[in-house]
Amino acid sequence: MNAAAPNSAPAGRAHWALLALFTAVLLSVNYLYSLANTRPPTYDDAWYLETSLHFYHHLTDGGLAAFLPAYARSFGTKAPLISVLPLPFYLLFGTGYSTALLVNGLFLVISNFYLFLLARRLFSADAALAAVVFYQTMPLAYGLSRVFMADYGLAALVIVWLYYLVDSDGLRRGSSNFILGVVLGLGLLMKILFPAFIAGPLLYVLLRRRQQPAEPPSESFRLWRACAERPLAAIGGVGLAIASTWYAFNWDSILRYAWQGAYGEIGMQYSAGGLHHWILQVINEALSFHYTAAVIVLGLAALALGRRSAQSSATRPGQPNEARWLLLGWLAPPLVAIAAGSNREIRFVVALLPAVAIVLAAAVFRLGGRRPVQIALAAALAIFPLRLFAALSFVPSGIARYHPGHPVQLGPFVLFSRDLNWARPPDSRGHWGQERILEAIDHMAPKSTRRRYVVLGVEHPYLNANLLSYLNAYRNYPFNFTSLGYAETSVQKAIERLYSLDARFLVMAEGFHNTDLADFLNRVNGEVQARLDRGDLLFRLRAKVKLGDNIRAVIYEREAPWTRFPPGQQPDAPSHPLVVDFAGGVRFLGYDWKPKNHYLQELSTYWTSPHHVNEDYRVRVDFRRGDHEVLSEDYSVAGGAHPFYDWEAGETVKQTIFVYVPGAEGEPLEASLWLAPWGVGSPLQIALPREMVHASVIPLRLEE
Repeated sequence: MNAAAPNSAPAGRAHWALLALFTAVLLSVNYLYSLANTRPPTYDDAWYLETSLHFYHHLTDGGLAAFLPAYARSFGTKAPLISVLPLPFYLLFGTGYSTALLVNGLFLVISNFYLFLLARRLFSADAALAAVVFYQTMPLAYGLSRVFMADYGLAALVIVWLYYLVDSDGLRRGSSNFILGVVLGLGLLMKILFPAFIAGPLLYVLLRRRQQPAEPPSESFRLWRACAERPLAAIGGVGLAIASTWYAFNWDSILRYAWQGAYGEIGMQYSAGGLHHWILQVINEALSFHYTAAVIVLGLAALALGRRSAQSSATRPGQPNEARWLLLGWLAPPLVAIAAGSNREIRFVVALLPAVAIVLAAAVFRLGGRRPVQIALAAALAIFPLRLFAALSFVPSGIARYHPGHPVQLGPFVLFSRDLNWARPPDSRGHWGQERILEAIDHMAPKSTRRRYVVLGVEHPYLNANLLSYLNAYRNYPFNFTSLGYAETSVQKAIERLYSLDARFLVMAEGFHNTDLADFLNRVNGEVQARLDRGDLLFRLRAKVKLGDNIRAVIYEREAPWTRFPPGQQPDAPSHPLVVDFAGGVRFLGYDWKPKNHYLQELSTYWTSPHHVNEDYRVRVDFRRGDHEVLSEDYSVAGGAHPFYDWEAGETVKQTIFVYVPGAEGEPLEASLWLAPWGVGSPLQIALPREMVHASVIPLRLEE
């Protein structure tokens, strides 16, 4: 395929110098932005960042043997490449948000380089340089280049893929076909939507290939000749081999999630405003009104001029405009697919913006006539978008904190604004010191040998499970953070999830207005809070952490009541008496097992110390059905507030815990209990009774 236009010309040193200068300016602006912007990551970006840190810890602690399984198990519903790419930067510069954003700097360089090559190949070096400027000054493009999301990198890989598609000369160049396969694999690992952006141009090239006579491969390298002889097999084989490193383990979950996210129930949650609202978003927040108007006016004028030229000229009759069809194939199918879906998140169109930039640049240099007029017209078109770019890249002088003000509008169209959703100036919104929530929980939590769940009962951009998980990845506290359920509508299911996770802590929030919280993510918050206030849930208030203005994180801990009976005071008698002495001086007296409520069972254990004990111990209770472990509880008697070495000889402590162990027909529930020193100590040997002296585990008979 040779899509070069008749007026295409190779780039001179001036073009490359201007491209390098513009790229350096963009990198500098984004670097300064990252220094000034202290707003924390929110949902998906926090998840990507958290996973990148987990990858880093696995790689540095256990090498590839630990990293590869973590990579294969990651996400499940999202492709993982964006979280892998920061690893070299972490190794060189240390972990940090600004370090992770260097990935976007790499994609910015790749985007500029290959977009220039592609547009130059299709039209001219002047048009190519203009296309780069137009693309990188579109609000959605530079907005996404400043957050850690997969979309900006996806757009870069689409540009690279399309360049090598054009360079393949109708898929006849084997080396280009091989690179197409590599980029296909990387694109799939970046986002499952990648094929949607390349399918149209690929189909056009295949149709053109069928109309042209076959040519024998001319490359000397055997692999390149094979890739030229069977291009689809080569591209698909290489691409799938790379993508299968993750998709082979997650293909079922990601396909179901992708469909639900685009056309199903999940997508419906993001469909506010309908098609009309989405079109306005594309105009105002993705392209900008100025570029949209220029594309419509100049594009139509260029098409009209092209028709008149074709009708009045007898040269090259019937010659198809390959660049036009290539760009149409790039733009039309994804736009139709997104518009027809239920999920019209604006960031999905970022991979189409380079095509729009090329169309606009081609129209400018088609209509401009002489070269000085063309350059002046291109510069004039970029003036207002560059002003908007500057306004959304720096903190306005004299303004101490972020304030978007009122946009300048022409009807529904935004002419100027200081907040265009993804594109906004650096600010400190949400910089609340959320890590203090982790510190408070760690201070309150009894030490445990396993990770415990902390459930968030609120979903706000600056207070949610993804953000706290990301912060926790730096501190490596033994907690897993999750929510009451994604877009959960049932309070009963939310409560059951809370118990089934064996959550130790529940974090709610005070001070948010209803307008601050997305309705579909916070539908059960109020009823859960009401049940906490009534005492229906077995969680007690432990602390409130002040965050933003009037906003507090409210921390509840699951109840684990204990009762102390001093020496000489008659303790309660366990319903299942069972006297067992452990080495070290601790005596187990027996236990109670009974239902607590619809969800929970209550297990109370009785302990005494006939003599002084020299150290503290942890208790482990494992619940099983047949060969399957359904729950494991690891705790300290008296919650660590009254360690064994402080006990008086002869005193007794009754410790109660509440556990979620749903029934299973035909499989009785069994339990076993053992005692061990804190740390990595092995279970204590049983000293009495004689028949158990060679054991360390006490079997518990549970009657359901």
